[in-house]
Amino acid sequence: MRKSNKIAKTTIIDIAKASGVSVSTVSRILNDKPDVSEKTRQRVLDVIKEHRFIQQAPWKQLASGKSRFITLHYPQTPTRIHMMNSFVIGAAAACEKANYSLNVVVSPLDETSLLTFFRSGQTDGMILMEVLMQDWRVELLRQNNFPFVMFGHCENNTGLSYVDFDIEAGIKMAIKHLVELGHHQIGFVSAEPFAFTRTESDSGYGHTHWSVEGYKDACKQYGLPVICERVKMATESVEERVLHLLDENPQLTAIVTSQDMAVTGIIKAIQNRGLRIPEDISIVASAIEQMAELTTPPLTTINCQAEAASYQAAMLLIEQLEGNLDGERQILFPFELAVRGSTSSARAAFEMGERQ
Repeated sequence: MRKSNKIAKTTIIDIAKASGVSVSTVSRILNDKPDVSEKTRQRVLDVIKEHRFIQQAPWKQLASGKSRFITLHYPQTPTRIHMMNSFVIGAAAACEKANYSLNVVVSPLDETSLLTFFRSGQTDGMILMEVLMQDWRVELLRQNNFPFVMFGHCENNTGLSYVDFDIEAGIKMAIKHLVELGHHQIGFVSAEPFAFTRTESDSGYGHTHWSVEGYKDACKQYGLPVICERVKMATESVEERVLHLLDENPQLTAIVTSQDMAVTGIIKAIQNRGLRIPEDISIVASAIEQMAELTTPPLTTINCQAEAASYQAAMLLIEQLEGNLDGERQILFPFELAVRGSTSSARAAFEMGERQ
């Protein structure tokens, strides 16, 4: 009879026989139970090392009652899609380091489907992306005592752990740069992924809310007029709304946006009016470096460390899952200004309102 070339895998039974102990003793050692003498524990661990035994994941999960899966809930909106790769890479790196797996969910969830992830054992914890000022996911998970962290932050963050970009400080940095170049008529364009009624208080999207707060604070600091255009991404074109902004404010010499998906529409609108970047209109945007180099001229940006921030968010959740997080932790990642070709000094004629 022809022998099989298949190499037999070492099992927990083999380890028990080689160590002279029961299978249950090996299991207790593998799961780090305290009721085994140090001498026996060390002997079994030496045998495990000698046989290069690797405990299978399903066994670990069954023993611990944990899936060792973390879910990144990133409901897709058109506002920050260029950053998604960086968000996923950072979170995945943290999971790999801690021996967890990452599950990415991009579809919208209702209350039942969100709770099912936890109750069915599909996930141990969740990272919530695209956080709203009043986010039902946050309240639901908190009420049910399920582990989560936010990438973003709400209006009331008491007792909550989160990682976010310090977008308020980033927008202030952008305005400061433009003011130092002589700009005093600076518009702000926000791309709104969720419905609103154009009143100042009802924008539910956290990233936009904190961006606008930073813009208004900077305008107050430098004595600038507030010129803000909010675009309903679901029903409106950024280009059309920026054309409206330019027509209503012919004295405008610069535009700032906190969302990279608004950049193309802003550039198209400026070119549609026969204006030049940066000679006639300067642009500063929150965008990743790779995107900044794709525009002509290259885009002046406030850069965010998306990969590092998502890595930190995943590590916060893992610390929480493993009982190593003492209380809430709230981390804001800073921005850096990268000056490129889309900003320059404001022309005096524009500041006098003489643009035709």
